[in-house]
Amino acid sequence: MEKVLVDAATNYFKVWNSQDLKALEETFIPDTAKLRDWDVKVEGTAEVVKANGNIFKSVPKIKIEVLKLHPSPSECSISCEIAVHVNDDKKTVLKVVDVIEMTKEGKIIALRAYKG
Repeated sequence: MEKVLVDAATNYFKVWNSQDLKALEETFIPDTAKLRDWDVKVEGTAEVVKANGNIFKSVPKIKIEVLKLHPSPSECSISCEIAVHVNDDKKTVLKVVDVIEMTKEGKIIALRAYKG
């Protein structure tokens, strides 16, 4: 299970960085995924994908660098320490922890992002 979690999280961030919304949708469970961060709270896979699309439109050069992954197989979740490179004039980098709940097959059920 640990490998499933790590592989799925690694793939999610790779897809996220590609900004391919169709591929991003495939990383989530159908229909009922959830996303919450410091600005957004949405339910429904289509809404989650739309929220990410809005981020890509407003910050087109945004990229995530994965710093460390902490899988929790007993909880079927993974905590991900990431650096979000906004790639703006100020060279803004946000330190974030994503807590991702997944199915046993590695599809994302819910993602909660915490800035800090």
